[in-house]
Amino acid sequence: MYVFKRFNRSLAVMVVLGACLAPGPHDPASAEPVVESSPSPYPPTDRYEARRVEGWPVLVNKDLIRNKPELAERTLVLLRHQLFQVVRRVPAKAVERLRKIQIWVEENESHTPCMAYHPDATWLREHGMNPEKAGCVELANARNFLSWTIEQPWMVLHELAHGYHHQFLNQGFDNDEIKAVYEQAKAAQIYQSVLRINGKDDKAYAATNPMEYFAETSEAFFGTNDFYPYVRSELQRHDPKMFGLLETLWGSE
Repeated sequence: MYVFKRFNRSLAVMVVLGACLAPGPHDPASAEPVVESSPSPYPPTDRYEARRVEGWPVLVNKDLIRNKPELAERTLVLLRHQLFQVVRRVPAKAVERLRKIQIWVEENESHTPCMAYHPDATWLREHGMNPEKAGCVELANARNFLSWTIEQPWMVLHELAHGYHHQFLNQGFDNDEIKAVYEQAKAAQIYQSVLRINGKDDKAYAATNPMEYFAETSEAFFGTNDFYPYVRSELQRHDPKMFGLLETLWGSE
């Protein structure tokens, strides 16, 4: 799926039981059905604690806070750090928009190995996930977040960039400008084989589709990516058309 980085991204099943609650032992005809619901496949929203982190609305699973307080604290410290970096580097008007994107924090949500942006409530329902996460970023695995961000230090911006693309750019994920520059880059094969942070040559994740192209290049534009081009100056040299488009779309000053 295109909405999360290098890892994949909700039907609550209602069970109706035909129980007979007869007023008397010899009057089954007057019984009324009892409707019972099965346990929700996901924690209800009231099982999350609302926080404010660098201006972002954040919902933290209370089980994580209660059962793994040290893990919760380390995760929130790193989340705060990455959001602080976003505020430092991204233009203020764009930050104002990004802060409308809620972040959910889980210990280990099985559908997503680390982080994701969820654009679609229907998809979430069909996969047993809380549809209220639609339009939000999910930090789904706290341990992987602490580990994987060593090589992907702007992971949070990557997922927020998906939300910015989806919610605030003209045409959302169908934005024609991003699609056009992506197709040009694809035709030129400038992301077909690049150096990764692990020292190996590989196809850049930016080559996946226009959504990942925007999110990956936004990482390099504002911070550090884990595929070449890693940083702003390299992006400007390697992909000047996308560099110029990012200046426009993010409102860079």
